[in-house]
Amino acid sequence: MALEPSMNTGPIISVVVCTHNRAALLRQALDSLAAQTLARTKYEVIVVNNGSTDQTPAAVREYQTDQRKCSIRLVDEAVLGLGYARNRGWQASRGEYVAFMDDDAKADAQWLERALDQFEKSRPAPVAVGGQIRPWYLSPKPDWYKDEYEVRTWGQGARHLSAGESFSGSNMMFTKNILQQLGGFDVGVGMRGTRVSMGEETVLFNKIWERLGEQAILLYAPELIVYHAVSSRKMTPRYHLSRWFVAGQVASRLDAPTSFRDRISRVRAGVTAIRGLMRSALEQRKGSTDYRSWMVEQLGPVALETGRVLGWMGLHVPVRRAEFSDQQLHGSTTAHDHSSRSVRWSTR
Repeated sequence: MALEPSMNTGPIISVVVCTHNRAALLRQALDSLAAQTLARTKYEVIVVNNGSTDQTPAAVREYQTDQRKCSIRLVDEAVLGLGYARNRGWQASRGEYVAFMDDDAKADAQWLERALDQFEKSRPAPVAVGGQIRPWYLSPKPDWYKDEYEVRTWGQGARHLSAGESFSGSNMMFTKNILQQLGGFDVGVGMRGTRVSMGEETVLFNKIWERLGEQAILLYAPELIVYHAVSSRKMTPRYHLSRWFVAGQVASRLDAPTSFRDRISRVRAGVTAIRGLMRSALEQRKGSTDYRSWMVEQLGPVALETGRVLGWMGLHVPVRRAEFSDQQLHGSTTAHDHSSRSVRWSTR
């Protein structure tokens, strides 16, 4: 499904960064993209301003006026929502391949060079490529907090994904052709401003599997690394439980009951599952050394199922994203975590 090489002299790969009122973080994301080892003529960066009211336009202009930097364009998407913003970004792209990275992330210096290498040299040609997410701590990590809570990986070896598997939204690339064929991202799910949600990339990957079946080549390359910001507010049980809860709410929308009887049946089964999960969690508490890690690991599935059940009942509770302070950004740890633990992607 990859596009044939074109004769134009424009960028080969476009990087889309969607942002909403995160100018300080955005600058660090753009720093990492400007420092890529890939030749500047081979890539462009498209910043999608999704209704920001802060200094986002000014932050982008700083890079546009520096001729030593890569090509950076600013486009606006007035309709609030990550799905809308991502669609606006890839539709404005000029590259044969489109990469997506969050505004609170930093890319490894060889991210784009290695990604382009995978697209151009791998056979059969992939329609999507992705890699690992590792933590970028903005403040010291508490003793109880585990790196695995933030790592997203499919292991330390390259492989093709199996049906139903997908990449993280902050480290995924597609041929522009497949985005055009499938119409891009679902705008009915995903982040909306500061309201936490997810799922728009999951829906897209599901479309790829449904359309291409066994012919879908989604290549995981562990050397493609993006570091995702982790603030002190994220290193709390409350944050992680809220993420699990939101994942359950989204799951209830993506797999909605087909009838009233189906709804009642699912709610009953869900309540039974919650009871079982709580019993298991309480049993695990006896051997736990820290209640906070116990909450994240054992109560997370409870929060997930609770969000799903409430969603099936028609109850959707808004959750706001954790914001970053300027002090955290300027005092962030300079060394990235290089943990090689194999943590599979989950709904967290």
